[in-house]
Amino acid sequence: MKYTLLAGHKVSNISLGTVQLGINYGIANELGKPDRQKSYSMLEEALKNGITSLDTAHSYGDSEEVLGGFFARGGYGDKMPFITTKFFTTAPAGSPDSVVEREIMTSVETSLKRLGLKKVNCLLMHRPEDMIQHGDIVPRTLEKLIKEGYTDIVGASIYQPEEVETLLQNDLYSAIQIPMSLFDQKLYHMGYLERLEKRKVGVFVRSVFLQGLFFLDPEHIQDPDLQIHAAPHIRTLKKLAEKSGLSIAQFAVSFIRDLPGVTSLVLGADTPEQIKENILLVDGPPIPEELREESYKAFAGVDLKAIMSVLSRPK
Repeated sequence: MKYTLLAGHKVSNISLGTVQLGINYGIANELGKPDRQKSYSMLEEALKNGITSLDTAHSYGDSEEVLGGFFARGGYGDKMPFITTKFFTTAPAGSPDSVVEREIMTSVETSLKRLGLKKVNCLLMHRPEDMIQHGDIVPRTLEKLIKEGYTDIVGASIYQPEEVETLLQNDLYSAIQIPMSLFDQKLYHMGYLERLEKRKVGVFVRSVFLQGLFFLDPEHIQDPDLQIHAAPHIRTLKKLAEKSGLSIAQFAVSFIRDLPGVTSLVLGADTPEQIKENILLVDGPPIPEELREESYKAFAGVDLKAIMSVLSRPK
């Protein structure tokens, strides 16, 4: 496993995403949310096998409480992992600065209480609009949180290229979480990974498997929209993976892992065994360069918006 030094911490190139520990998540997840004991077993499996980065959020159900219970048991050994959590504001645009600051402080304090920690290593805005809709009170509050020891670094979880552009305008932000996959390569092709790397921004990539979409059988997809917009591309992915001699999972992980500037892949899991499998994937072989080039072209026409409209439907 490879590690990147970020804010003085060794961050593994796989981060355990813990949304599954707090809510039912993922189009291909048939097991549902694990119970508390199983969640602890998953966390133990991750840490003992070299994962040093855990990703959670205020809005991931009781994910933070699960982590807090695990930390209280001392299950992390002699060194705490790198913890990322996220917040968002509910105050409407134009609210007084004092209201916005208090809401952020309260959210962070609540997360710390749930986690049983005095600080987190990375604090992200869960809604990228919070970077701009309240003026400069948000970055001023985040700077205050760093100075007062609530967190080491701050940044945002984003969705669109223009949001990366906004983040790059403020030197305060030194971490970002982005969606990226074989079906969603726009941030790479637009040069944002290169710009983030030059700025030494930690880049955490989520949605590598598009919530498990890649593992659906294209011949048995029931949703008509996914039949039109996803099934043909899943068939292409299967062919490319077969040509490379890799599994679909390995092909998807290696493609993103080896893009320049990527710090860590945020991968969730439903079982301890799946965590072991994910670790093997991030330690797996690269994609042959000719197939990487073929992949750039093969998925250029994916209608990601149509696919995400299905994946974002209430479960």
